[in-house]
Amino acid sequence: MLNQIAPLTSLQPKSPEDAVDLLVGCHQRIRHFTGVAVKLAHAQGAAPEEIAQAAAGVHRYYSVSLPMHEADEDQTLQPRLRAVADEQVRHALLAMGDQHQAIDELIERLLPLLVLVTNNPDTLAEVGGEMCSITKALEEMFRAHLEMEEEIIFPAIRSALPENTRGEILREIQERRKQGSQAKTVDSG
Repeated sequence: MLNQIAPLTSLQPKSPEDAVDLLVGCHQRIRHFTGVAVKLAHAQGAAPEEIAQAAAGVHRYYSVSLPMHEADEDQTLQPRLRAVADEQVRHALLAMGDQHQAIDELIERLLPLLVLVTNNPDTLAEVGGEMCSITKALEEMFRAHLEMEEEIIFPAIRSALPENTRGEILREIQERRKQGSQAKTVDSG
């Protein structure tokens, strides 16, 4: 069961070539942790340690890494791309922002359940049904959201933005990760 619900620990991107590669790597991790969350909601028969580990990993991803990814898209990418994008891309950028808000609302409902299960894995029996409905909705939302970004927005980064702007985007994303890592070190130590 461990290999089915354990959080992924080795999904580090291999030296991304550009911002799009880094963003696609984030999407792979979103899919992974959303899959773990869905499996966790049905993992009542798993060992308590496995349940706690999976819940903690999903919580950490959704509360630390996902907000950084959304900031990459909303604060770093969106303003630059909107300035040069065609109508289809501008529409997708607006939809992206709306979808981020809807995703965040579901995650706000899920996070306290993940904390509860991390601290007391036996509570999964009580909250599993609610987790199941939230994670299924999240999985459906992410499926459409990530597909739209990968098919419309990400290609526009390479086609509509000059190389120096793409470099700025990459540096901002990398800096955000660096600051996030430093904040985790300060908080934990």
